[in-house]
Amino acid sequence: MGILKRNVPPKPGRASVSIIAKGNSLSGDITINGKTHIDGLIMGHLIAKDDISIGKHGRIKGRVRGTSIYVSGTLEGEIICDHLFIEPGGQVQAQVCCTDMKIDQGGIFVGERTLPEATLGAASLEVQAVEENEHQQDIFADLPERITLTDQR
Repeated sequence: MGILKRNVPPKPGRASVSIIAKGNSLSGDITINGKTHIDGLIMGHLIAKDDISIGKHGRIKGRVRGTSIYVSGTLEGEIICDHLFIEPGGQVQAQVCCTDMKIDQGGIFVGERTLPEATLGAASLEVQAVEENEHQQDIFADLPERITLTDQR
């Protein structure tokens, strides 16, 4: 008797759970519908439509996007999520864009965190700086190529 049954559709309204077990590794761009638990190694980009949990043996190196991310293992790279929870023993070394972030005692965070609104604000400031720079270039275009200073005392 097996644990998994063949040809049985999932029950309606239930989310699927994907597990990358210890000893397994994946590389590349990965998109997962439903919840994800990782105790193996992922090198690349992971997009999950739901929560992601990284177990104490789990390691991700790359870009990660999910609703809520729970880290008990290691995560390096870029993170985009609504909620980031670094649990005891969890290590995050990343650029993080999230609304809510919690680091438990024994969790490690090295990197930079921005809020989603701050990211949008920075983009508009960047556009404004480019426009100002273009305006300054027009001002300098009217100046002569060479200016000679002489002492007129």
